[in-house]
Amino acid sequence: MVNTIFSATGCARCNITKKYMRDNGIDYEEFDIKADGKDVFSQFYRENRSDIFRDKDGVEFPVFTNGEVILQGVSVVIGYLLAGDNLKGFIGRSALHGEWLDGIDISGGDSAHTEALVKVFERLKESGLKIQAVTSGGNSEVLATVLQKGLVDRLIVDVKGPAELYSSITGSPIAEDDLAGSIKLAATAPECSFITTIAPISRSDDTIEYLSPEEIAATAQLIEKASGSKTNPYTLCPFDPKTCDDERFSSLEPLPASAFFKYRTAARRYQVMTEIKK
Repeated sequence: MVNTIFSATGCARCNITKKYMRDNGIDYEEFDIKADGKDVFSQFYRENRSDIFRDKDGVEFPVFTNGEVILQGVSVVIGYLLAGDNLKGFIGRSALHGEWLDGIDISGGDSAHTEALVKVFERLKESGLKIQAVTSGGNSEVLATVLQKGLVDRLIVDVKGPAELYSSITGSPIAEDDLAGSIKLAATAPECSFITTIAPISRSDDTIEYLSPEEIAATAQLIEKASGSKTNPYTLCPFDPKTCDDERFSSLEPLPASAFFKYRTAARRYQVMTEIKK
């Protein structure tokens, strides 16, 4: 099994990945797409187009393959090399460039692998990268660990709604203590903000409705109570039915822009810096 890295001249994240592999005795073959490896990568891309992410800025490098998987991005590749598939859910593709990395979901993985996650974060930080993470409230013990070690530079808390509605919104319940604990911890991050998407939910009578202004107010009140502050940056985000995979919601009409002012007014009773995402 040959480890192959497709890199690009001047790519700092490629260099970080290669250094990690050298430091840990992981052999690899490298093809620089801006040098002699251009034709090799072009053929690889044609054969694996559906497995390689490309956006308006082009292909994200490094691209790694061992013949079984194709992975992209420094955090994803290092996470795989360190822990195999155990960090799935925690680490995903980063959309940020330069010194910042995102795609990190504290709530998304198995807390049994916190130690491996910490090692990845430590390596990224040692390499000069900054980490932006998101949490929806779960795995508060994981959040406590990474914050205590100073491994997260920016935290976005995606509060889905009041704890009792999490099952309806996300399909997974959350303990109110866990959610409140994550919010309280978030206030200790170097930089922190809160968001809530005004999402549709299936009510107990099987009707489908968007979260109400009263439920958004209850969410803002939870943030105030748990964080001890009314002045957290708090953003209300619209729900886009066109991007929803749930067939129950994909045919919904989006909320009109005028409806958001009532939600913002309700939230500002408890979070005075509430704004509507443009």
